[in-house]
Amino acid sequence: MDKNNFWNEAAKCGAVIGLILAVSSVLENCVFLTEGMGFIYLMILEFFGVAAVHYYLLHRYTRRRSQLYTADEGFTFGQGYGFLLAVSGFAGIIVGVVQAVYLHLIVGYANYIDQYVSWMTGLVGRMGNVPSSMEGLFSQVVNELQNSPAPSILQTLWGGVWSSLVFGAIFGLIIAGVISRAPKPFDTEVNE
Repeated sequence: MDKNNFWNEAAKCGAVIGLILAVSSVLENCVFLTEGMGFIYLMILEFFGVAAVHYYLLHRYTRRRSQLYTADEGFTFGQGYGFLLAVSGFAGIIVGVVQAVYLHLIVGYANYIDQYVSWMTGLVGRMGNVPSSMEGLFSQVVNELQNSPAPSILQTLWGGVWSSLVFGAIFGLIIAGVISRAPKPFDTEVNE
């Protein structure tokens, strides 16, 4: 890996993370629209597992990037954070494209909303006695969902990019802070 190859490395790392997040997104949507509550618990576990893998990969790729810089050069917070955001941007593009294809071309937005409303209705039905104020709120939410216009493919794409960038920005603060190191031009070891 060459430290002058910033964009190529960010694209490669982003592609790996993007593919993992895209598969996770499709699985979550498929499981979310099933009727069984057992699948919901499985989806929650999968969400936290993917979040942990996402964090691990961002940390690993940024650490690998930092190792390209000598002790004399150091590795600043800005270099780490910039790399993380670039990786997250490329990952988000892949996630956004997959979500747009899945939502608009494979499932269809109207069908997706119908399945979502059916899932919500089943969930509320299983809850038993629901206060009348909650029933009014529920029917208002259902009405808004069914009457809202479908997002465009570009809006769906941007949603995937935005969510990945936000996740990378938050985790990036931690990762870049931990991995950054100040230059140490006089800290040389002599092996004699």
